[in-house]
Amino acid sequence: MLKAICHVEGSGWTEVHDLAKISDLIQGDGNVVWAEIDVASLAAKDTELVSEEFGLHPLAVEDAIGLKQRPKFEAYENHLFTVMHQLDEHDGQLEAKQIACFIGKGWVLTVHEHAERTLDQVTRRLKAQAKPRERGPSHIMHTLLDVIVDDYQHRADELEEEVEQLEELLLANPDSPVEKQLYSLKQRLARLRRYAVPGERILSTMIAPTTTAVPDETGAYFRDIHDHLLRITDQMRNVQDLVDALIDLRRIEQANDLNEVTKRLTGWAAIIAVPTLIAGIYGMNYDLSPADLDYGFEIALGLMIASAVGLYTFFKRRGWF
Repeated sequence: MLKAICHVEGSGWTEVHDLAKISDLIQGDGNVVWAEIDVASLAAKDTELVSEEFGLHPLAVEDAIGLKQRPKFEAYENHLFTVMHQLDEHDGQLEAKQIACFIGKGWVLTVHEHAERTLDQVTRRLKAQAKPRERGPSHIMHTLLDVIVDDYQHRADELEEEVEQLEELLLANPDSPVEKQLYSLKQRLARLRRYAVPGERILSTMIAPTTTAVPDETGAYFRDIHDHLLRITDQMRNVQDLVDALIDLRRIEQANDLNEVTKRLTGWAAIIAVPTLIAGIYGMNYDLSPADLDYGFEIALGLMIASAVGLYTFFKRRGWF
């Protein structure tokens, strides 16, 4: 149910699976415990047991297992609580997996929703650091946030590369049908912004001078993550601007195509209308007998043909045909 790795002074990171041992290790001086549990494996009695062992606030526990929380950071009496998200792409859309963290004195507890990809990478990073720069929960929290933000950067880079490819395609062939790709890109960009932008506000709160959430000795590392999120936010804004420009380009091209069709229809309508007008005025009431033949029919027919040819030539030179 509950998995954990513990850094014991002088012995490095070791795995622990017994909740009772984890509780004892938390009390030890110099120990740092990172525990993680998947919500899918949590029963009601397990939630109560874990909450009691770690001294978790009931409201924070409710948010951790609710799975529909926005990114947030809150401070309680015995621990800090934050919610971030892992983003996975499924069927062309970004789906969020909640990662809720409780940060106490000497421990970090992560309650997640099938976010093994992120947590496994955090575990590898922690185990690779035999002598972590900060043997405390802030070090674990920094590693977790760094992994999540690096993943956001990867998503932003993918979107930027995709929109640049669409830009090259549209500039080379403005008639390319890319509406679905642009819509999918805007949808994924909106989902990334939904979780990355609040993350920037969370880091701003954590590193604010008025809070003690981040120790002074690790503040520089959290400020680096905050700067990283700011760069991602600017990158997303640039991608959004480029997407909007491509949509405008498609609209202009569609409007031009519509104008071309309208001009052709207008030209053909004029070509048909003038001979019709001549025929209507003349009436086309004539007698084909040799005695009454006055060449009126030939004159009217000649005017019709001449006007049609003249109009066609005029519109052709204007580029309407």
